[in-house]
Amino acid sequence: MTRYSLRWRLLVGAAVAVFAALAIAWLAMTLLFQRHLELRVEQELRRDALQLVAGLTVNPTGMITIQQLPTDPRLSIPSGGLYWQVSTSAETQRSRSLWDQALGPSPNADALEWRTRQTDGPFGQRLFLLERIVQPAGSMERVLVQLALNEDELTVARNEFSQTLALFLFLLWSVLAGAAWIQVQLGLKPLKRLRRELSALRHNASERLSAGYPREVEPLTKAIND
Repeated sequence: MTRYSLRWRLLVGAAVAVFAALAIAWLAMTLLFQRHLELRVEQELRRDALQLVAGLTVNPTGMITIQQLPTDPRLSIPSGGLYWQVSTSAETQRSRSLWDQALGPSPNADALEWRTRQTDGPFGQRLFLLERIVQPAGSMERVLVQLALNEDELTVARNEFSQTLALFLFLLWSVLAGAAWIQVQLGLKPLKRLRRELSALRHNASERLSAGYPREVEPLTKAIND
């Protein structure tokens, strides 16, 4: 019959169970952080979009006038990672950061609410894009308003958080594994005493096992004494 160590079985089982639980926690927390990032980016894009829309007018020929532009410095740098574009059937205006590029037409934008999506953009970038169709006061023209952020910024932030979290959870796993080792040592201490007293019984049949064993071991010690 193959012998095995109860101590090592308990230790390995505890270490594997804690590692699995922390791995699931790492994955869930990383996904939650990514969702939080996307919500924050959406709020920032909405703020800039409302600034654009607030000063937006369109004349009868479809020509666009924007009175107040967003002031984020990235919008002034070609391929800066942050972009806006306002389009009618007659004209398109866009941020300097788009340079000679343009955001693609939208298959899902509507006039009811702001919508977000991921899409391929200019300069080989993957974009997180916010868009909506608006109709300025006093105009019958439908205007597509789009703002986008390079998704690399989200990816870098998520990866940095994920790596820091993984290091923290690994340290936590080490602490919990150490706590499990102490728990197993304390839990098996009565069995160590039982082994010592059984050794004494082999040399002196008049000896008896002492009282005070845990409830789980007591039936065994009572049977041996009887």
